[in-house]
Amino acid sequence: MAATILADRVGELASLAMSLCHTIIAQGATTPDTITIQLDQLAPELCSEERQAVLRLAASFAAVFASVMDEAMLSSVDAAQWTHGIAAFALEYRWAGFDLRVCLGDHPDDAEKDQLRAEEIEYFRPSLRGLRPSDFGRIFCEQLARTPAPVETT
Repeated sequence: MAATILADRVGELASLAMSLCHTIIAQGATTPDTITIQLDQLAPELCSEERQAVLRLAASFAAVFASVMDEAMLSSVDAAQWTHGIAAFALEYRWAGFDLRVCLGDHPDDAEKDQLRAEEIEYFRPSLRGLRPSDFGRIFCEQLARTPAPVETT
């Protein structure tokens, strides 16, 4: 029964975990006691299983975030505009999050998402000179490998 309750609340617990990470950083909470205080302030109503779930999710979130940022920064060093390189990597994760929400039934799919994504990639293309298309996932990689369509001027 407890696993079912956690599964039903995983989105809420994940959101709390992200908030906990941000709070830990903002408040400089570096010990189990100070982290516990921060969690108590964020969500005093949690039972012990939920608290453990939030702490594990927060630890995983922090590790994934650090890994993705490290990879994005290292890959973006040679980009024409490195900040746009990092933003392009973040965009791929934003797309994955959208597709996962659609998969869960939390959001309707967008029939025009492929066209919108193609436009977003073209927006970033000039800033990404210096990066290899293979630095990105399949959608970016395939489009960046193609010659861009000429820009129409009026």
